[in-house]
Amino acid sequence: MSWRDRDYNRGFGGGWGGGGVLSLLSWSLPLGTFFGIRMQASFWLLLLVAMDLLYALHTGSLVLAVLAITGVLAALLVHEFGHRLSAQLVGGRHDDFLMWPAGNMVPPMHPPAAWPMFAAQGGGILANALVGMFVGTIISINWHVTPLALSAIFGQLQPDSTAMSLTPNFLAAALYMFCAANIFLVAVNLLPFYWFDGAYLLQAILWPMTGAYKSVDFTCLTGMVVAVLLFLLSAYGRNFIGMLVCAMLFFDSLQRRRALQVDGPGTIDQLISSSANISDLPGPKRKRLLQRWLHWIGRRDHRDRKEQQMVDKILEKVSEKGMHSLTRSEKRVLHRATQRQREADLISQR
Repeated sequence: MSWRDRDYNRGFGGGWGGGGVLSLLSWSLPLGTFFGIRMQASFWLLLLVAMDLLYALHTGSLVLAVLAITGVLAALLVHEFGHRLSAQLVGGRHDDFLMWPAGNMVPPMHPPAAWPMFAAQGGGILANALVGMFVGTIISINWHVTPLALSAIFGQLQPDSTAMSLTPNFLAAALYMFCAANIFLVAVNLLPFYWFDGAYLLQAILWPMTGAYKSVDFTCLTGMVVAVLLFLLSAYGRNFIGMLVCAMLFFDSLQRRRALQVDGPGTIDQLISSSANISDLPGPKRKRLLQRWLHWIGRRDHRDRKEQQMVDKILEKVSEKGMHSLTRSEKRVLHRATQRQREADLISQR
């Protein structure tokens, strides 16, 4: 299955399907292929641009609207090229940019292991953070804007007078908008939802400790809890759009968790697989990518063999001295190995 056939390309939360208005929500505008990267603008990104332009026409701040839109688009490219570079460093790829306001609807490809997932998914956030701090430093030094004033850029992506009130000229306002967009992408993509990068980062952190299946399950549960808290916060502030988004995030996490529980651990390979099919790539690229993936799989197998040797030693110790003789770290190793064996048994029974 190619990425064009996957659920996230038909809408959020496993695809909304249908026609008419619902099909419009998953529509995207092809922008072309540049340096081997297929670029598209999603309906949601085009909607954001249209809303900013309409707001600008209403307030008469067309220049600031153009600055805001340009800043968002530039920050999105920084984010995606951060993903692309980090994915390549760990043996993956990132050749499809289907842009929406929070980044890319097509996650980067990466070898099926925790560290490659963390690196590939975190590269975009790291790129935005570094660029945002660099641009913010330039603004502070050259135009003497205090860090406290720069903190006001949180949420100030709407084209209004805020940028001009904090910055003295056109160039400073442009950098201000760019800095704001980078910080916005960092904050949003740290949220533990699969719409963003945060869920993949949390899953990658938990994976070595809990196993792949439980890491996804716990990530979905965390997303549900955070969505409820954000919903209550939005309700307190009477932010009805925020309430709607939080409800969608909650049900997306709930739907993913239910599907995971119904299908069991046997589906985990699909959940942690790459975001695009290797068969979509040309022959030479596919061969190189498979070699890299085999390298990571070999490292994982080596780690598993080493862990099995540790388990054997621990079991010998238990046989000789009893469970009370185990250290805390030995108990963790034994628990982790037991959990993985249970998951393997469930898969073999399906």
